[in-house]
Order: sequence, then structure tokens, then C-alpha cells
Amino acid sequence: MTYVIIFFAKLLEVSIATVRTVLTAKGNRTVASLLAAVEITLWILVASSVLLGLREDPLRAVAYGLAFAVGIYLGIMLEDKLALGLAQIEIIAEINEGRQIVKILRDNGYGATTFACEGFEGKKMTIILKVRRKDIPLTMKELKGHDHLFVTITEIRKLPSGSISRRMIAK
Repeated sequence: MTYVIIFFAKLLEVSIATVRTVLTAKGNRTVASLLAAVEITLWILVASSVLLGLREDPLRAVAYGLAFAVGIYLGIMLEDKLALGLAQIEIIAEINEGRQIVKILRDNGYGATTFACEGFEGKKMTIILKVRRKDIPLTMKELKGHDHLFVTITEIRKLPSGSISRRMIAK
């Protein structure tokens, strides 16, 4: 039973730590700080229980180590599922195909900014979208069937001032 408690407590602690790290990188200080308090409390409790009984029961360290590895994996999966924040999708397309894509996107409630550009093989159109990260898969579905696109996705970090209007973000 001790191994199970160590494993799941460490698993929870490392999952929280992974999400906290991502939130910290995105500038979400308040939630990251609250998670840090929970994380360190769990760490003290788990680490002390492992260290105090380590000599008599070295398998505690094995449970601790396995939970650490699994916790990082689960934390990354959790952060992917939460998909917090915004992303910018940049699409480079042939002019005519770009116009079709912009019409489809705008008809579906996306705010799309376009500008002309030039590539190796001539004139192109760049389309820029701001979307919630959790809406990236849906947005990419809208682009299905358009095979000659160059698409990049970049996370947008929260700025201390300024804002992005709801109209600019896909609904």
C-alpha cells in the first residue's frame, strides 16, 4: 500500500509541476503560483516518506522514480487536453486557393487577415488567424483538401497590456 500512495502522490505532484511550468512560461503567474504551493507541499510529504524509509525499503525509490516519469508524461497530456491560451496560424497559399480559404474561414466565423507575398514560384497570399489553442484541430479540418499550403502554428503569449478582440478569435 505504501508504494501505491508514493506512486500516486508523486504522479500528482509531477503532473501539477508540468502544468505549472507551462503556465509560468505563458505568463499566467497567479495560477502557476497556486499550483506551486500544492506541488511543493506534495513534494515534501512524498520525498520525506521515501527518504525516511529508504534504507529499510529501497523499492520506495523505485515507485518514486516511476511515478516521476509517468507524471511528466501525464502532465504533458493534461496540458495538451486543457489547451490553454491562443495560437496564431499562418497559411501561405496560391492566390486563388487563398481567396477560397479566406471565404470558407470567414463564413465560419474566423477573423482572417491577409496580405500578398512572394515565394520561390511567384505570388502568394498569407492568411493569419488567431484561434484558441483548443480550436486548432477544428481549424486544421477547415483546411483539409487544400494540399499546397504552407502552415505554421505559433503560440501567442499573453501580453501585460493590449488585447485580442473576440471578433479576431474563431468562435
